[in-house]
Amino acid sequence: MKISKIETQKKNKKRSTIYINGQYAFGLATEILLKFDLHEGDEITDDLIQNVLLEQERQKIRERAFRLLNYRKRSIQEMKNRLLTIGFDSRLVDEVVAGFVRDQLLDDVTFAQAFVNDYTSLRPKGNIFISRELAKKGIPRKVIEATVRTRDESLIARDFVRDKLSHLKIDDIKDRQKAIRRLLARGFTPGVVYDVIDNNEKR
Repeated sequence: MKISKIETQKKNKKRSTIYINGQYAFGLATEILLKFDLHEGDEITDDLIQNVLLEQERQKIRERAFRLLNYRKRSIQEMKNRLLTIGFDSRLVDEVVAGFVRDQLLDDVTFAQAFVNDYTSLRPKGNIFISRELAKKGIPRKVIEATVRTRDESLIARDFVRDKLSHLKIDDIKDRQKAIRRLLARGFTPGVVYDVIDNNEKR
C-alpha cells in the first residue's frame, strides 16, 4: 500500500486527510503526521496504520484529559472514570493516565491536600465528610488518613460555631440541639462536636 495523497483539511488546518492507493483512508492530526514522518509516496503497512491510529486516539484522550483538568483538579480514579464514561478504550485510558501520573499532572496526595484546604478555609466541613468524599474519588485510605491528620478538626468546628452559629444560645437546649445538628450535618466527628458545644456552653 502507498500513501497517494496527503491533503490539509480546509476546515481544520491542523488536520490532514490521508489517501491510500488513491482512496480516502482516514483523517490525521498534523502532529501525528509529523511524528510518524509520513509523506506522499511512502509505503505503509497495516501495522503502521494501526499504530498511527492508536497514537491519534491517545492524543484525543490526552486532549480531553487536559480539558477536564482545566475545569478542575481530579483524582486519578476520577480521571479514569470520566474518560471511560466518554467511551475511550480502557487500555489506552490506562496508558494516558499513567503518563499524567508520571508527569505529576495527576497526583492523589496533592489532590487530597487541595480538597482538604477547600473544605477547611472556604467551606468548613468535618473529617467524616472529608474522608467519605475522598474515598468516593478513589483516594487510597492511607492518603486519606494522612491528609486528615493534618487538620485540627476541633479548631475548625469552634471557628464554624463562632462564625456561623453565633446567633444561637448554646446554653438554650433548643439552640444547643440546632448547633449539634448543624455540625453533624457538616460531617464533623461526634466526639469533636460534643466537646466543642460543651466547652462553648461553659463560657
